[in-house]
Amino acid sequence: MFKYLWLEATLDKLADIYITLDVSQRDRVAAGIELFNQQLATDPLEVGESRVGGFRVAFPPLLKVSFHVDVTNRRVRVTDVTQYGR
Repeated sequence: MFKYLWLEATLDKLADIYITLDVSQRDRVAAGIELFNQQLATDPLEVGESRVGGFRVAFPPLLKVSFHVDVTNRRVRVTDVTQYGR
């Protein structure tokens, strides 16, 4: 298992996005983030697409999420989130 941490600034950005969405979009985002967090805990290297330096990017519903995987220490840091898609 990996431990994952959402940076406080990233959580703030997620909250800012969330409050702009309608109810059905909020439900999609909430379900997508729940699944995303489960995947980060079990096998983050299988989530999304790889980027340089241990970073990855994933696309849960309506979002683009950047994160860094530290395999040695079995930790994941979620570093950025932006609204993406419809």
